[in-house]
Amino acid sequence: MSTTFSAIYYDAAGRSYPATIFLSAVTITIRYLNENNQEKDVYWLTKDITGFLQQTIQSELQYKNNRGETERLCIRDEQFIQALKKTLSHHRAFGNTHTRVLGSVWMKLGIIALILLAILVGLYLWLVPWLGERMAKGFAKEQEVSMGEQMYQSVIQQYKVDARKTAILNDFYKQLHYETGYPVQITVVESNDMNAFAIPGGHIVVYSSILDNMKTPEELAALLGHEASHVALRHSLRNIFRDLARSMFIALIVGNESGVTSVVVNNANQLKQLEYSRALETEADNNGLQLMSKNNINVQGMVRLMNMLQKESGGSEPASFLSTHPVFKDRIQNIEEKMKQLPAVTTSNDNLKKLFHDIYE
Repeated sequence: MSTTFSAIYYDAAGRSYPATIFLSAVTITIRYLNENNQEKDVYWLTKDITGFLQQTIQSELQYKNNRGETERLCIRDEQFIQALKKTLSHHRAFGNTHTRVLGSVWMKLGIIALILLAILVGLYLWLVPWLGERMAKGFAKEQEVSMGEQMYQSVIQQYKVDARKTAILNDFYKQLHYETGYPVQITVVESNDMNAFAIPGGHIVVYSSILDNMKTPEELAALLGHEASHVALRHSLRNIFRDLARSMFIALIVGNESGVTSVVVNNANQLKQLEYSRALETEADNNGLQLMSKNNINVQGMVRLMNMLQKESGGSEPASFLSTHPVFKDRIQNIEEKMKQLPAVTTSNDNLKKLFHDIYE
């Protein structure tokens, strides 16, 4: 004669019935009298048991039927509880002590791993770039100029330099009298791309194609003011140190030192595709306007420059200078607002006009 146990059976509708339980490793048979005093049997497959909650006074066994509904057994029979643990010792809801402890340990380890991952992601996205910014601020200007010179020598080998236009643009820049605190040197290179970029320490590289599309000296003054502002405000240096900090962080995590040593070289090769944040671009626009205004250069040149670049993008995916100087509409709107705060310039610089026209002769 098989051993039976007692429990209270709750069906999916929540109705309760005193029940007699027959237990095996495969099924649990629940026998009870319904409202019509008819004997009924309910069969649970042990593999579909979803949980076991053991408490001091009353324990609960949970089951999901073939309709996805939950049924329960409320148990006060201690012998039934012990029989469940013995018969279903390998079931995930019960398990032996070792299995339960191991499962608990793995769960805790998983939670700890997720927490650590979240911390690492937070450090990488926020703290590490901030540390990079701090490193850049503490970097001596003399070291920046020296490093920038090395980067320039590495970059310029990829291009054919237009010596004549380079000389004219440097004379043009001297006539602007922009105060940046850096020895700005401009190099014109032959390229069909619409691009210009600044290197830490003072070098500015201008592509011939962007010059070919300019109509006025004020547009060129605006371009050089914008790029000189990137130099003066150390935007390129700050980006490099942010990348350096990230690379050092990753190297510490994965133990790859080569990632650190190659950062400056990689940045030298990627300067022409350097992407500034919208905030840094706006800062360079605003500072460029100030440089132009202080030196009596018509700031309308900045608007014309942006309109020209926007037109050249043609509504398609822009490249080089265009892709690294995004959101023309917002930038033009910001420039026009800032221009209202600046005094109007009514005079023109004949030397700038002459040098500008010399570029195209």
